[in-house]
Amino acid sequence: MRARPRSAWLLAGVTLLIAYALVLFHHTSRAVGGSDSSGYLNAARLFAVGHATEPIRGLERLQMPDEFAPVFIPLGYTTAREPRRMAGSYPPGMPLHLALAGKLGGWSTAPFLVSPIAGLACLVLIYLLGRELRLTHPFAFAASLLLAFFPTFVFIVFQPMSDVLATAWALTAIHSGYRSRRARDGRIWAALAGLAFGIGVLVRPTNAILLAPLVLALPLRPRSWLSFLAGGAPAAIVLLGYNRAVFGSPFSTGYQTLLAEAMAWSNFPDRARHYGYWIGRLLTPIVPIGWLAVAADRRAPLRDRAVLLSWFAAFFLFYCFYVVYEAWWYTRFLLPAVPALILGSLLVAQDLVVGDGGARRVQWKGAIAIALVTAVLGVEMNFDEKNRVHRFYKGERIYPHACEMARRRVPQNGIVLSMQMSGALHYYTPLTYAMWNWLLPERFAVLRASTESRGHRWYALLAPFETVEVRKNFPGDWREIDRVGDVALWELPPLPR
Repeated sequence: MRARPRSAWLLAGVTLLIAYALVLFHHTSRAVGGSDSSGYLNAARLFAVGHATEPIRGLERLQMPDEFAPVFIPLGYTTAREPRRMAGSYPPGMPLHLALAGKLGGWSTAPFLVSPIAGLACLVLIYLLGRELRLTHPFAFAASLLLAFFPTFVFIVFQPMSDVLATAWALTAIHSGYRSRRARDGRIWAALAGLAFGIGVLVRPTNAILLAPLVLALPLRPRSWLSFLAGGAPAAIVLLGYNRAVFGSPFSTGYQTLLAEAMAWSNFPDRARHYGYWIGRLLTPIVPIGWLAVAADRRAPLRDRAVLLSWFAAFFLFYCFYVVYEAWWYTRFLLPAVPALILGSLLVAQDLVVGDGGARRVQWKGAIAIALVTAVLGVEMNFDEKNRVHRFYKGERIYPHACEMARRRVPQNGIVLSMQMSGALHYYTPLTYAMWNWLLPERFAVLRASTESRGHRWYALLAPFETVEVRKNFPGDWREIDRVGDVALWELPPLPR
């Protein structure tokens, strides 16, 4: 008789997962856009042809001195060790996934499906981890539902960004750590935990924070830890080797300076308030309170409680020192640890339901638990719909369309002043571009005189927020010559001779 409920939950889960996948793939962005998506896709295209760096396009074509290099490096790139060359500023893990997808399935669609597929894996993995934590089928299923509609997850899963992929590898590592304790040959699972941890760090180096809960999840046996280290070694070799080859040191990265400038003790109060507010707003206070309550849940093994508490707390504390920002979707930095919040709260809910008491008490406790889960799910779905987070792909279409307009209208001798569109311009077009945010008016005057004297013409491809800045800081008779949506293409007539 036990097989029937299990089969029913399995059938329901598979059916809903397929339906979710269909909606997910339909709404997935297939555009290379701003800094993140263009940085990852441009690096992926480089990796696919066996390169990690490339010449700085504008610097070479216009034969400008090295001091002008920042002017011609698009969003998502940084200077490489070799002079006059640039490399992706992001870690290599996500681009490697995208490059593999592009090689296997073509570049028009396959790379853009990496994040959605990772999202589907997250929903399966949180269910499996819930079962390892002794959640019943209904409560483990509820964990998948709460993650599936968590607004930050929904917002990011449609984009070629690293957050959901980092979450998938984090869940794989923790789940494998648990399996290594219970499986017959735990060393294989320990090695898989190490491999998943290593790949997760390749995707996002701050996933190294996951080591805290992993120490608690893995068995305290030397052989298991040797297997874990062996599993993680290949990823470590790739990351250190890549950093040394591209940036000159195994411990240098493309965003090292940014990270150093962004971390400060003074950020903690604002970040703690920001994350506390938005986690409570997006998941309701029920989930974080339930997660905290797991510390007092004596029905849960002490190790499980320690894993769940240290998992989210480590990420929360680290990112509270990170740079200040206001948008709700920056909770994406915490996404690899959000499963701990969800699982912890559900573990407490389940233990309250099956606690001491007769059948009638269990029934009404169960009804309350269902009502609370439904309330959280309702808040999530309401936020998703009101903020249209699943419609993100529509706004991203502007990038390839605007780049196609520029490719069609700008002549071969044109130089396109841009910033927001620079990474997309590099990906979609062969045009020469320059970053207006790295140019002072005096420097632009020098650059303009030098390039126009050699037959070049200046254009600008600008989003609305850029137009005022460019027209104020780079004076001239700018004329709008074309437009796609709210992105305009401007032309600057050459100086009179």
